[in-house]
Amino acid sequence: MNMFAADTHLEEISEGCYRAQVSSNWSIMSAPNGGYLMALLGEAMSRYAKLAAPVQITVNYSAKTQELAPLDIQVERFALSRQFDRLQATARQGDRVVLQAFGTFMADYEKEHNGEEKLLNLAPKEECKTRAGMPGLTVFDQVEMRLDPATAGWTKGDTAEFSEIYGWMRIPSVEQWSATSLMMACDTCPPSIFVSHGALGWVPTIEMSVHIKDIPKSQWLKARFHSKYLGKSLLQEDGELWDEDDNLVAVSRQLAQFIRA
Repeated sequence: MNMFAADTHLEEISEGCYRAQVSSNWSIMSAPNGGYLMALLGEAMSRYAKLAAPVQITVNYSAKTQELAPLDIQVERFALSRQFDRLQATARQGDRVVLQAFGTFMADYEKEHNGEEKLLNLAPKEECKTRAGMPGLTVFDQVEMRLDPATAGWTKGDTAEFSEIYGWMRIPSVEQWSATSLMMACDTCPPSIFVSHGALGWVPTIEMSVHIKDIPKSQWLKARFHSKYLGKSLLQEDGELWDEDDNLVAVSRQLAQFIRA
């Protein structure tokens, strides 16, 4: 069993009730990464769903989740039709609700290969800057991120006008992508706000939504994340992932805080 599969393993306690052991392998300064937590809830809902393909999931991060501790996930159905299975999941640590999610499932993906938007002018992988891991940021030890030089200036102290970051990424322990590992991938890139403001703070996720279009066939993905709206303390970040054949496989949007160090 690879690391990602082991770290998203669930024990079924009863019908619709699952328990996960939150790993410390996917954390930012001891706070589990939002994409990893989404993957845990997505996996639980996938276990319970009557239809096979999660096409949309939204997670609200209402309290800090503790790593190296049990996470109890309760899944319930609130609507079912021929086309859609709609589920909600609530995750608790002890008596405290830490995560809530809503998901929509279909029988299969529509495979939107006619998407109009592509990631143009992306430098080849060998020309991109490898984003090395940093102490306390264990999630970056599990993800290989190669940033296009055009959006990597912040790594050496330079900033740019626009909050946009793009490059190549993969999770080496994931040999074949799944819906849950794709959820993880949507939150593994450094925050795009760093490109324009520098890596001068912490960007915890408040709410994140992921729409899955298809399961990638290639291990490497092309990734773009960008922030157009920044308030006094809140930002919106949008993301897109393509496979190597330029098929759009996922889009994401998250609301996050920008807490300056």
